Formats: sequence, C-alpha cells, structure tokens
Amino acid sequence: MRHGDSLGGIPDSDRRLSDAGIKQIISSSKIHIDVIGGIDAVYSSPYRRAQQTASLMIRDLEFKNGLEINFNDDLIPSGNILSLTALLEKKLKQRILFVSHMPILGNLVDFLTGNTRTFLNTGSVASLSMDYPGEGLASINWIHDVT
Repeated sequence: MRHGDSLGGIPDSDRRLSDAGIKQIISSSKIHIDVIGGIDAVYSSPYRRAQQTASLMIRDLEFKNGLEINFNDDLIPSGNILSLTALLEKKLKQRILFVSHMPILGNLVDFLTGNTRTFLNTGSVASLSMDYPGEGLASINWIHDVT
C-alpha cells in the first residue's frame, strides 16, 4: 500500500498526511476491511505519512488481532528490494501489509511480478499472490486506486 496524500514544504521523512490523505486511507480501510482482517503482519516505512497510513489502516483491528506496526528502513522511497524479498521469504504463508512509498513499491511489484513500470497513486493498495517471493514469481490479484 502507498501512503495517503501528504503535505509538502517540510523534510520528506517528516511530511504528514493531508486532510485529503486521511480521507483516502479511511475510505481504503473500509473497502478492504475483509483483506485487512486477515493480515498477519504490518510493516511500514518509518516516514511519518506512512506511519499514519498504517495506523489508520489497522486502527480497528490493532487490539482485536494484536497487530502491531513494524518499522522497516527498506520501505523508505530508496529502500532495498532484495532486503524486502528476504523479509517475505521469512514470512512464507503469511499475509503481509507493506505501507510505503514510490518508487520502492512500484519497483518491488515489478520485481516480484516481472511487470514493468507499475505505479501506485497515493492511497492505492495492490494485492499480490506468490508461493515463494522471487523475481517474476508473483501475480497481481488486484490494484485498488482510491484517487
């Protein structure tokens, strides 16, 4: 999932969600409540807007399912695809929610599916399926764009 729309004019890591971005994420969480309810783990970029997005996505499930947000530096815009793939290898058979940014999300989807130039708008969610995380081994179930 890509973070919601954010405010500009401040350092990248400190940017927070705009009012429109908060609405995007609340809308997305309602649409995807069935999917989110089956999530086993949540990993977020440590950047503020991604943290806010992850919190909004799981807020109704945090205490019910014991979900916690795990922060991962490889989910920043310049993150490492191979490190994220290694993380997925450790979590085989689990449903993982990554909350992050472009271009790392697009690059990760492209690497895992063999596609090229995947772009996720703010607040968008992509669902992938794979038996094993590796180059070209995943398929896209759907991409939902809330913009």
